[in-house]
Amino acid sequence: MKNKRIILLLSFCLSLITIWGEVPPAKVVFQQYMNQAQTFANNFPREKTYLHFDNTSYYVGDTIWFKAYVTLAEKQTFSLISRPLYVELVDQTGHIADKQIIKLTQGEGNGQFILPHSMLSGYYEIRAYTRWMLAFNEPQYFSRTFPIYQLSNSDKLERSITTYELSSSMENRPVETKEKLNVRFFPEGGQLVQGVTSQVAFKAESKNERNIELTGTIYTKEGTEITSFETLHDGMGHFEYTPSAQPAIAKVNFQGKKYEFTLPQALPNGYVLSTVSNAGALLVRVSSNAATPQDTLAVFISHQGRPYIHQLISCRADAPQEFILPTRKLPAGVLQVSLINRAGNTLCERFVFANPRAPLQISAEGLKEVYAPYAPIRCKLQVKNAKGEPVSGELSVSIRDGVRSDYLEYDNNIFTDLLLTSDLKGYIHQPGYYFASPSPRKQTELDVLLMVHGWRKYDMSQAISITPFAPLQLPEAQLALNGQVKSTILKNKLKDIALSVIVKKDDQFITGGTVTDENGRFTIPVEDFEGTTEAVIQTRKVGKERNKDTSILIDRNFSPAPRAYGYKELHPEWKDLAYWQHKAESFDSLYMDSIRKVEGLYVLDEVEIKSKRRQGSNMTTKISEKSIDAYYDVRRSVDALRDNGKIITTIPELMEKLSPQFYWDRTNDKHTYRQKPICYIMDNHILSETETQMMLTEVDGLASIIISKGTGGIDDDIIQNTKMSEVTDSTGVDISKLDRYSIFYLIPLPRRDVLNKSQSAVPGTRQTVIQGYTHPLEYYSPTYPTKELYMDKVDKRRTLYWNPSVQTDENGKTVIECYNNQYSTPLIIQAETLGKDGQIGSMRYSTIGKIEQ
Repeated sequence: MKNKRIILLLSFCLSLITIWGEVPPAKVVFQQYMNQAQTFANNFPREKTYLHFDNTSYYVGDTIWFKAYVTLAEKQTFSLISRPLYVELVDQTGHIADKQIIKLTQGEGNGQFILPHSMLSGYYEIRAYTRWMLAFNEPQYFSRTFPIYQLSNSDKLERSITTYELSSSMENRPVETKEKLNVRFFPEGGQLVQGVTSQVAFKAESKNERNIELTGTIYTKEGTEITSFETLHDGMGHFEYTPSAQPAIAKVNFQGKKYEFTLPQALPNGYVLSTVSNAGALLVRVSSNAATPQDTLAVFISHQGRPYIHQLISCRADAPQEFILPTRKLPAGVLQVSLINRAGNTLCERFVFANPRAPLQISAEGLKEVYAPYAPIRCKLQVKNAKGEPVSGELSVSIRDGVRSDYLEYDNNIFTDLLLTSDLKGYIHQPGYYFASPSPRKQTELDVLLMVHGWRKYDMSQAISITPFAPLQLPEAQLALNGQVKSTILKNKLKDIALSVIVKKDDQFITGGTVTDENGRFTIPVEDFEGTTEAVIQTRKVGKERNKDTSILIDRNFSPAPRAYGYKELHPEWKDLAYWQHKAESFDSLYMDSIRKVEGLYVLDEVEIKSKRRQGSNMTTKISEKSIDAYYDVRRSVDALRDNGKIITTIPELMEKLSPQFYWDRTNDKHTYRQKPICYIMDNHILSETETQMMLTEVDGLASIIISKGTGGIDDDIIQNTKMSEVTDSTGVDISKLDRYSIFYLIPLPRRDVLNKSQSAVPGTRQTVIQGYTHPLEYYSPTYPTKELYMDKVDKRRTLYWNPSVQTDENGKTVIECYNNQYSTPLIIQAETLGKDGQIGSMRYSTIGKIEQ
């Protein structure tokens, strides 16, 4: 009997050991998750990018100058992971208008976009990313929108943008379709649970209004009033709410009309995660209802994908669990608070912000309020740390004409971008507002912003190895052209194919070669190339002399999908600079009195013209319309299609891919656009039928195609040139009835004879453009040592000085010298820096009163 008891006891103990082996204690499980997430963060560090620009808006014909800062996401220290940085200028429809590849050195680089006079005005997005930034499920990239105005020959501050009623086929950029009023609700932690009191954030938006202020009331489905709410800032606000089984109704009055919105459905059981940030401490609370099965969970607090703390929670309906954590123990910026169960599932998530240590301080001295035309400018800058100690390092600095440059209060800077907006979803309007004049209300507004714009950029299930992870892209330590060779018809991978590359640079030909591997892949280093280069790639079987007809795919089309513009990006709220303008006008009056006393230099009429240049300031943007229906970058489009294995040899083949409005009737080889026959114009005349047939089969010779809705864009010279042209056959176009045609303007590549068939590609070759690094140019700042000699010189620069790499001395000081333009104006100075230890410094300063820091 005794032995029997011993056997039973041993069996029981063994069963417990087996159970514990199969289901380890919660503490062990969550510690394992913590370790796995740390390993993931070590193996896959993230990058961030910030661009500092010389100005806030531009005109057609200007140059956009920028400095790139590429950092490790965790520490804001310069990243050494990537060498190439891709910077794209994307037009309002979502098409890439220009692309630069910046060569990073220790995480820094600079470049420029030269805006051609032929470009369309509009709201352009500049985005920047390394390839490694696109490796994760939620790609991250820098994005900022600029207005590019039509060039004005007037001295008035005209801000004119032309809008084009383009074909729907041009719209690559998604549109946030909004009603007259839309209100969205965001429960704290991501969900509502029946019977558990929650904070609910909301955002009110309208397609026609920039600033929405409203009040509303929450009712039960039966009509009983629960609570009221109102906006706090930028259309956002919050309220407290205890949900029931039936979702509540929000009722609001807006511009004399009543609206109703339904709140999210509450879960029958589950958890609610809430946080309170106050006085250097973070309170985290987890609540549940009685229907929720009791379980042991863990709260993970992470920064840029790396968990710093995890706290076990055992929650009951009658005993919400909470803990307080000093934020000084946490890194600065956006923190991710996640509630995770033993299976590794994220149940709730919340974003909070930890204020950074004191940033670097940049000060400006020695400046006047207003500068006379062509006057010398001498600006002293100094950088200090929080202790007042000088800091030696590099600054990127711009000095702008304060009146003729657009100014947006609380705009983006290196601080707000690296620490806040880069971790939030969507456009964040005036992010500097949340850090100006700190107060309890500002803290609440920041919390609401995080509830509305928070997003799961870091997937905890991948970090803790619950979900497998495979990078979508790989880091680039150098610039290379990667691709794959496949058979033309069956698309089989072709190994042992010799690739010969012939590149024409200036008047020289450069050749190189490589061989495909067993998967048909190849790599061509282009680390030493600058600019864009015409290239021909030839394929043949190793050991054979004849070309092999193949499909050459190139892996270079990894740009992020276009995002939707926010309303305020298309309707910027520039600060009214009437006071600055008044100061400049007063200075002009004194200045002109002084120069009248100098005999022989100016006549009175010239001075009077100068005095009128300040009149008629206009802070609004004029909108007009043109008759462009569509425009296509032929070279970029053809390369993108061929890179993915598409066979494109003719213009009709290309247009079929690009536009549903283009129809190719192959039975009689006729083409129509919007059900109209097509009139082709090139080199300032309407093409004959023979020229058209020859041109349509030479897709590699065209730079772009512009399609016009009507005949308003046809110059009389085109018609006269067509009538006088010595063509041997008819154009096939009735010139007297051009309104019956769709007009295609064909722009050939420079130095390319489109109608010369000897320039066509031969089988086994592919023509393409290889893009190397962008050569950084130096900003030209004119000098006027004796200003009286330059008073007739036209100088309308709005950016007076730009330098991406200003070095401070051992005392943290530097002196900048430049000259003003032809106008009297106050100045705006913007300086930014990132120290080697990750300390951030940003200053925006006006010579008429300090602006922001």
